[in-house]
Amino acid sequence: MAVVTRPCGDFRWIRNSACRKGTSRNGWNVRSACDFVKTQICTVALSLTLFNCARLPKEAFKYGAVPYLVVYTFWLLAVGLPTTLLELAMGQLSQQDPVGVWRAVPILRGVGHLKVLTSYICCVYYMMYVALALAFLVWIGKGTFPLRDCTRLQMTPNGYENKMNASECFKSTFLSPFTDYPQYLGIMAILIFILWFFLPILLYRLRKTLKVAMTVLVPSVVLFAALLATFLAKSDVLNAMFESCEQWTPLSEPYIWHSALVQALLSTHISGGYLISSGGTIYRHSDVRWTSACVIMTSIFSGWLWVLLWESIDAESKKNTDFVSILVLVYQSSISERRSKQWPLLAYGVIFLSGITTMVTLLFPVFDKLHRLTGDHWRLFASASSAVGTAFTVAVLARGLEVATMLDDLVIPLLTTFTTAVEVVGFVFIYGWCYLTIDIEFLTGMKLPCFWIATWWCTPILVLGTTGWWLRALLRATWGQEETLWPLVGAFAGILIVMVVIAAVAVAKEEQFNLTSKISSAFKSSRLWGPEEPMARYVWMSQRYLNDTLSSTNDVSYERPDSDTAHNKYKENWLSHKDKYQKEYDYYSRIVATKTPSKASKETYPAHTIPRSETKVPEEKFRSPNICIAEAQIGGPTNCNCNRHFKLNVPKDLRNNEVTTSL
Repeated sequence: MAVVTRPCGDFRWIRNSACRKGTSRNGWNVRSACDFVKTQICTVALSLTLFNCARLPKEAFKYGAVPYLVVYTFWLLAVGLPTTLLELAMGQLSQQDPVGVWRAVPILRGVGHLKVLTSYICCVYYMMYVALALAFLVWIGKGTFPLRDCTRLQMTPNGYENKMNASECFKSTFLSPFTDYPQYLGIMAILIFILWFFLPILLYRLRKTLKVAMTVLVPSVVLFAALLATFLAKSDVLNAMFESCEQWTPLSEPYIWHSALVQALLSTHISGGYLISSGGTIYRHSDVRWTSACVIMTSIFSGWLWVLLWESIDAESKKNTDFVSILVLVYQSSISERRSKQWPLLAYGVIFLSGITTMVTLLFPVFDKLHRLTGDHWRLFASASSAVGTAFTVAVLARGLEVATMLDDLVIPLLTTFTTAVEVVGFVFIYGWCYLTIDIEFLTGMKLPCFWIATWWCTPILVLGTTGWWLRALLRATWGQEETLWPLVGAFAGILIVMVVIAAVAVAKEEQFNLTSKISSAFKSSRLWGPEEPMARYVWMSQRYLNDTLSSTNDVSYERPDSDTAHNKYKENWLSHKDKYQKEYDYYSRIVATKTPSKASKETYPAHTIPRSETKVPEEKFRSPNICIAEAQIGGPTNCNCNRHFKLNVPKDLRNNEVTTSL
């Protein structure tokens, strides 16, 4: 192993030439240009999911559109931007899934499992949303509008009018109890089964088929949404919305702040680990700074547009705020405005395509983890997970909107805020913000401004403070109500069990000899942490070694020292403890003189090798390399309590110079 000290400015050229092979020597070609376009489409796709298309407008209807969007924008910039940069950088550096990236801090690997679990839970109950959109799309397309089962005619002075609203229509058809209308649950079960087993086809080759799917889905969603906004939007509704001042009163309550925080984390897919998985696959050649900025800007832009679109389509001031509020809004506005069935078909088509985009982005980190665990057999396990997801989704649907609302309002927000806060704490405070900045400088080739470090320090405080404020107000308002208390207790218990069990497994896997050393080592980076490509890993380790050298001494020179000065300096330090080393040194000098005699040259450095004795020592069994740095000089105390981390056994004075050591 050769350790070479080098100024930081040289690393970007080495990494670019070794790791970035997307372009030809002469510049951009057709393939690289297409890959760049597909990557940007994948970035835009994050803002077209159901989290932005359906959940964000529902929350905005509940607290007021304009104040909610203002708070939502604040959280995207204050928390979403630094966390997005963190996840993209760690994913691009390690090229791992949300669990494997925690080689940086093995004891917190449970956070990665919770992120994958969050993605899967969101898939389970949002699949019901997609199936409902598909069901109404098919039923309206093949029949009359309004639906025959959603008609309750009453005589009025203007003639017969339908008195069944959209919410009652949903609850009496596809959301009806199984005992009342079992045929509707059977139809929904078939649609859910088809959707769950159709999605693995879109991810058959993971990254490649994901890009192809997004290339088809994103333009379709944008085109259909543009048609709706062009022909159905009403500007007078938007003017009234912006002129209202009464809707700013919820800003003094914790509910709007916590809801907007969770929405910001869901809209950017920070909560599910998609950014980590895509950082090492989709965005492996991208600049993480610009990519994170694009993710946040598109989320802000699309969030405002989605809310304004649905607000302008429905002129009613009081809107439905159930879990399926957007589906209800489309149906109700089409009935009240007496629109032809082409418009609800177009609106439900937008929601359905947005739902497919959501499912693909949520399942991508799940299937990525399965691929790394099971290898070529991952598709078989993906099909098994689809079967399990089908059963869970049908079970959620059988309870109507009760379970889906509980998951969306209580369980997922708690999982999202907890994993985000612990993730930032783990990488910034345990792994170390210094190493974190070095890693991002290694990826981008430029020094990271102190602004990012300040935002990382503030993020856990903001997230945990807002969550605590919300929990306090929620428990005081709903104390004694089982529908609120038990889901929170269950979510806390699940989080605690996962974190403790995974941490215990991580500690047990450490290669130490006592519990204290195992726990201490579990807080440090694994030797497998870092880039997987050999050349990139070599440069990355060299840069980290250089930083450690700079931090340990103030008189470090990057230039090659004069050979005479270096030789005299090494000779003085080497012979200063003659009583301790003279015997081994003389013995080793005689062996070298008899075997490989050579003349001293001023152009070379003296090579100091560990002395060996003639007696054969029994070979020790090492489970991993055991190389340590001496605290003082050769022969001094090494203070090496583990065989886990790579270090260099050289005197302290030699660390200021360029050293080449062979293992």
